[in-house]
Amino acid sequence: MVQLLVGHDFNEDLRNRNAAAWYSQRLTWFARDGDVLVLPTEPDKAYVEYVTGWTGTSAESLRFVVPPPGEGAIGRLTRERLRDPEFLDRLRAAAEDRVIDHVYALWPDARVVELADALGVGHAVPGRGFLSQGGDAVANSKALFRVIARGVGVPVAEGAVCLHPRAAEQAVTALLDAGHPAMLKNEFMSGGWGNEIISRTPHIDPIGARRLVVVADAITLRDYLEEHWDKLTGDGRHSLVVERYHPDSSAAFAEFHVGDDGVRFGGQGQLLSLPQAASVIPAPNVDAGRMAEIIDGGRRLGEAMRAIGYRGVLSADAIVTPAGEVLFTEYNGRSTGSTHLYGVVGEQVIGPGYAEDRFIVERIGTPPWSVTTFAEAVDRLAGTDLGYDRASRRGVLFVHAFNPAANCVPYCVVAESMDAATEVEQRLGELFDFAPPIA
Repeated sequence: MVQLLVGHDFNEDLRNRNAAAWYSQRLTWFARDGDVLVLPTEPDKAYVEYVTGWTGTSAESLRFVVPPPGEGAIGRLTRERLRDPEFLDRLRAAAEDRVIDHVYALWPDARVVELADALGVGHAVPGRGFLSQGGDAVANSKALFRVIARGVGVPVAEGAVCLHPRAAEQAVTALLDAGHPAMLKNEFMSGGWGNEIISRTPHIDPIGARRLVVVADAITLRDYLEEHWDKLTGDGRHSLVVERYHPDSSAAFAEFHVGDDGVRFGGQGQLLSLPQAASVIPAPNVDAGRMAEIIDGGRRLGEAMRAIGYRGVLSADAIVTPAGEVLFTEYNGRSTGSTHLYGVVGEQVIGPGYAEDRFIVERIGTPPWSVTTFAEAVDRLAGTDLGYDRASRRGVLFVHAFNPAANCVPYCVVAESMDAATEVEQRLGELFDFAPPIA
């Protein structure tokens, strides 16, 4: 089976943000012999060699095709770039001696369907009909998530979906009057970057949000919503989600693969925010009973999405409150930052059953490292005993290409315990001259 892999990482019609070309290169983890990959920029050869060295894929058999850079879109696969005639000719040439029977995109949407059609492989796009009609908006909307979750009985935090500042004012006021802080969520942003917490007191740490906004009275709240409405709603194009914020909760996820034959569980983990964002697979601080609830609720969401035609990865995010209540917060119909961790690093590199005796601790952002290229980082790691060892099933793996903005290489540590992972991270920090963000 040959795949067309598309490093389209988000739909700019839904998200107005800059793209990181280095982040799209994680697509390489999903590559198998003979695959054709479309990326926004040329891949780092050292990164490709490193990843394929772990997956066993022949790097020489892969064909990378990059469209001409569009205006202000070097890091993004925009609609215009994917329609470029010269690019399409090169893509057809790259695939002419290969039978593509599966199309996989980091963010599957209508432009991926259009690209596949142009190549004559539209039939190989899972959920083609759903995606062709803008279904990615349904699969990644925090507003429609609440609609579907409530419809199938999956518990969500108290709140509302708001289309107007006055509706948001009413929903926020109801929560504040009940003594609860409120979280406002941009419908399509991720990683907490579209979230703001509203409170009448300043004594709240805004975990999972970009900031805390203190509103002393109704007038202050109304002024805030009117002033920031466009920013909160994508220039007024999207809904605003208002929900009760539960301080000191644990954030976890369960990820599934939604296919024609059903909904298959992929992996689960925990999302850490302090002192630095991290993903840990499996979840170290969520008990088995609560995780079973998260997996059950996530599967129900997956079945609902399957019923309306979605096919692909679906990640269900939830919190466990200090009272032990499981509340779902969103779903994501795309390849997440964890998909390659459990699906490739876990299942293929570490091996089946990895979650029974190993933790995968991933760090996306760290303080700057004392290297300037991915190859330099690999060479320095190779001179130590810190790198991942297949025999002991322990050590460091570089999971992303070099991040030039942060001057670091996002990594994961595979260890038998969180304490063991911490020890490795401390030594890694010494090796690359940075203070590791260890909780």
